[in-house]
Amino acid sequence: MALINIPKIRNCTKCGKVFASMHGERVCKDCIQQEKDFEEQVIKYIRDNPGSSVKEVMEATGATEKMMKRMMQDGIFSNAAVKHDENATYPCMSCGRPITSGTYCMDCLSRLRDQTRKAAEAMQIRIKEDKSMSTIERLDKLAEKEFERENRMSGIKRNFSRGMFKDR
Repeated sequence: MALINIPKIRNCTKCGKVFASMHGERVCKDCIQQEKDFEEQVIKYIRDNPGSSVKEVMEATGATEKMMKRMMQDGIFSNAAVKHDENATYPCMSCGRPITSGTYCMDCLSRLRDQTRKAAEAMQIRIKEDKSMSTIERLDKLAEKEFERENRMSGIKRNFSRGMFKDR
C-alpha cells in the first residue's frame, strides 16, 4: 500500500492566509516568494554598496536583524561584503561564542571534526573485528547483547509491576 501525503490546511504564520501544507511548511508560497524577493533586494544593495555595516543595510532596505543574521548564517553573502560590527554576529550553536558565518565557531568545528574522525576510526576497528569473526561468533555476540537487553527490560517490568514508578 503506497503512502499518500495528504496536505494539512494551515494558516500562514506571516499573513494568516489559509493554505495547504504538504511538508510541514508554516508559511504560504506567496510569503516565501516575498521573502526571496526581499532577500534579493538586500543582496543587490550589498553588491552596490560593498562594505556597508549591517545597520546601514537594515536602514536602507528595511531588513530585520533576524533576517540579516539568518542570511549570514546561510552564507548568502561573505563577511567581506558587510562590515563587521556588533550586529553582524550571532552565537555558535555549541558554545555560544559570537560568529559571523556558519553554525559553529572554528573551535567547535575542529572539536566536531575530531569527534567524527575518532568515531569513524572506532567504526573501522569494529568492522575489522566483525570481519575477522565467523558467522557463528557474530550470532553468539548478537544473542548475548539481546539476552542482556532482555534482562534489563525484565528488571524494568518487575519494578513497574511492584509499583516502584507510580506517581506519589
